[in-house]
Amino acid sequence: MNTEERRACIEELIKEKKELDVNFIKDRFSVSSVTVRNDLMYLERKGVVKRLFGKAVLRDDRISGGFDPDEVENLEFKEKIGKFAATLIEENDSIMLYTGTTTMQVARQLDESKSIIAVTNSIYIAHELRRFSRVKPVLIGGNLSVDTGATYGVQAIKQLEQYNIDKLFLSLDGIDADSGITNNHPYETDLNFALIQAARQIIVIADHSKIGATHFVHMGSIEDVDILVTDTKAPADKIEAIRAKGVTVYQV
Repeated sequence: MNTEERRACIEELIKEKKELDVNFIKDRFSVSSVTVRNDLMYLERKGVVKRLFGKAVLRDDRISGGFDPDEVENLEFKEKIGKFAATLIEENDSIMLYTGTTTMQVARQLDESKSIIAVTNSIYIAHELRRFSRVKPVLIGGNLSVDTGATYGVQAIKQLEQYNIDKLFLSLDGIDADSGITNNHPYETDLNFALIQAARQIIVIADHSKIGATHFVHMGSIEDVDILVTDTKAPADKIEAIRAKGVTVYQV
């Protein structure tokens, strides 16, 4: 049985039994503690389970859709980026988590001890935020993209204009010192501009595949960006060019 098959079996078992002991999984599949931990971490990222001491329990509060780890490129890097980006959030901050697979990782890594307001235009991120007792989630309304679970349009912009956002965490398709920040979704353009205007600090979170890339829709100039959080595989020359434009860059 390979890794994919074993994880599928564990998922089916936990859906059936609601919770599984770690030692039971070890014995059932004749694997090590490290392997069990990795399997359960995978299922936790997928949103299937919640890991507790010595066991894993079924998460029964999920909604269908969202970001399946099997369909997310560079997930390992995005998890590291999300974990670091979450440390930039301070007590009583108001933040905006723009829809995206990397911003989802920020949502999952929030510090449960901090009281914050978290605004998002993603129904999946909003649902994730429900786990945190001290987070006040605010979901932007408007038109809904069935493909991405993200809201956009005139009503979304009007709602956003009422808020003062301390930190915008922006997931995108490309960031480059010359062409600025770009994405592939024309219908999001007006909302992108409104977000940048509403936020005091713009934090771009992007894995190495986005660094130096330029896409169809221009979201803003590189001067609009305050901080870039990326990973260590990002091309050094592109990073230095972005730094030269006054952007603070963290590689994790």
